[in-house]
Amino acid sequence: MCGIVGVSVLDGTAGQPAFDGLVTLQHRGQESWGIAVAGPGGVEVRRSLGFASRSDRGDSARDEWPAGRLAVAHTRYSTTGATLLENSQPLVHEARRIALAHNGDLTNAADLRARLGREGYGFHSTSDSEVILALLANALDAPGTRDGDPIVAAVARAMRVLRGAYSVVCAVGDRLVAFRDPHGMRPLVAGFAEGRVVVASETCTLDALGCSGQREVEPGELLVLRDGRLAGEHRVADPAPRSFCVFEHLYLTRQDSRIDGARTGATRVAFGERLALESPADADLVVAVPASGVPAARGYARAAGLPLAGALVRDEQVGRTFIEPDQRRRERKLRRKFSIGSPVDGARVVVVDDSIVRGSTMRRIVTLLRESGASEVHVRIAAPALIAPCHYGVDIVDTGELVATGREVEEVCRIIGATSLAHLSVAGMRQTVGSVAGEGLCEGCITGEYPTPVSAGRDKLKLVPAQAPRHAATPAAVHPR
Repeated sequence: MCGIVGVSVLDGTAGQPAFDGLVTLQHRGQESWGIAVAGPGGVEVRRSLGFASRSDRGDSARDEWPAGRLAVAHTRYSTTGATLLENSQPLVHEARRIALAHNGDLTNAADLRARLGREGYGFHSTSDSEVILALLANALDAPGTRDGDPIVAAVARAMRVLRGAYSVVCAVGDRLVAFRDPHGMRPLVAGFAEGRVVVASETCTLDALGCSGQREVEPGELLVLRDGRLAGEHRVADPAPRSFCVFEHLYLTRQDSRIDGARTGATRVAFGERLALESPADADLVVAVPASGVPAARGYARAAGLPLAGALVRDEQVGRTFIEPDQRRRERKLRRKFSIGSPVDGARVVVVDDSIVRGSTMRRIVTLLRESGASEVHVRIAAPALIAPCHYGVDIVDTGELVATGREVEEVCRIIGATSLAHLSVAGMRQTVGSVAGEGLCEGCITGEYPTPVSAGRDKLKLVPAQAPRHAATPAAVHPR
């Protein structure tokens, strides 16, 4: 779920637009951020734990960015490796002048890391992303990359052994390359402006940076960018069944971004409308869970002919609790995330949200509404129940974390304290996004069926050596310059 940005410019420095781009993607990750600027003097990296703010590198600090016409930026949401500064990105291979940012999760990272270690590569992080960096560096040194374009050959060679989800941007020498796994599990888009090319996780970044002519980086495709223009398009992996993450539609992507040409906000309104038809409730008003549940609530209210009430207020300083790296931090933020904005004395309310993962957020919301006087609280979720781990970049590791796994709807309803509970059906979700029987989507977290072979269990700290500490560091006042 990380946010990645790559910028190639003809003139000036790419650092400022890369920073502006990563700020638009912090809904995808808030554990750390970083930028690598590649110029004549090499690669300069600036990374920090926590959010990036305008005060870090704002418009008043343009002259502080190093000279360089390539930049790679990243905002992290960890699915492999603890919350430590050495796991923040971009990752850099100084000898080969590679700066890399990755979104996704490799399913064969442990095997590849062990093999590369035996071959003499010294790892500096416990992130699976460094496996991609090592493969590229090794491939650039291999005899087979001497013929033709060495960068294209190196990426093709690396992709032959990578398994799982990966959207990648990296600066290599004087070029920026962007490539995507053959299933296209995680998003990656490119946009063009005069003298500038931008590659990013979402179209909202391209819009913010004034890029037109937007297009997807296709699954299995490699784009080569140089001097602010597209220098090459290459098919570097055999086609595979497209398996785009359904959770991007349901929750992850910002509402003003587009997937397959459709604004995700509009898609989520349609989810709510379908949910109202499938699971009506005898109620007086609809309450949205801000902010990600608002579009679905709007659609539900419209289809049900009920007023939409702004009963819940969200503390905008809290950020997304779902993407906090551990339950302790989630619970601490959850206590102050929501409050009652207007009472619902005696009302029968329908609460609409985009998903239920662990159940703790919805349990808190139901309690608040009952304390505010709601006589009934009907919960409607604009997504099917999540019952299985994600192996491709969302931190749903243990089915024990998922409140819906192994439980009937009635039991989950009792756990969250609601009057009734209903989810959008799988068929309704598929029809809304234009998918037939899940074609084109990865629905592993909903169905337990995955597009690639996966292991039975998942361990977020699987690449941490046995003798090393396996805890996550608290993002404190660590701010390297």
